[in-house]
Amino acid sequence: MNPGLVFLIISLQWITGFADVNAVTQSPNFMLAAKENATLNCNHTKGDTYNRMYWFRQHQGKTMELILEKTKYSVKHESAAKGVLTVISLESDDNALYLCAVTHFGNGTKLTVLAANVTLPKVKILPPSPKEICSQAKINDKRLTLVCVASGFYPDHVSVSWKVNGVERQDSVSTDTSAQQNKTTLMYHISSRIKVNDTDWMDPKSSFTCTVHFFNGEKYVNVTNTINGQKGL
Repeated sequence: MNPGLVFLIISLQWITGFADVNAVTQSPNFMLAAKENATLNCNHTKGDTYNRMYWFRQHQGKTMELILEKTKYSVKHESAAKGVLTVISLESDDNALYLCAVTHFGNGTKLTVLAANVTLPKVKILPPSPKEICSQAKINDKRLTLVCVASGFYPDHVSVSWKVNGVERQDSVSTDTSAQQNKTTLMYHISSRIKVNDTDWMDPKSSFTCTVHFFNGEKYVNVTNTINGQKGL
């Protein structure tokens, strides 16, 4: 895949205190090449009295900024219920979350300018360490930690989920808030941890599955790894 491709990806962002999120909708996922123009659509169902539409841009970790019509952007309000933002000649600084507002914010469209080829993650699960197992020996409610490591992927559009014995688990799960990037290779890595009962881990029939959900520009691909419990010595 061409490393100059650009992803525009829906990121469900919402701000407490505004109206129903379904009242404002934005562009679905699509892909463009760098230096091309990106056209983002915004529609609402609030009625003709909501005839003012604004566009905002938010870089990761930064506050939102209002987008004004200038050389880089073209903003058109085609009707009371429809607006279009065009980002002209895409470049790396255009990596951001784009939101339209009609008295409240829409879903947001995340724009990523690729600097490397799209690469699936490698996923492995690390079992509890012998040190942790020994430290839990005298505790009644013994809990052991499994770590899922996803590495070598690009870009960073991933989420992680766990299953124990085929049943999805959300409790006792802790996942990194965001993937970290190797500045040399440009590849990302992320880890997730789950606490399980020692009785489950000591049962060889128990299964522990980590799934990394990765967006490849066209669809989400699930990359999984599974390990079984290990009988205690």
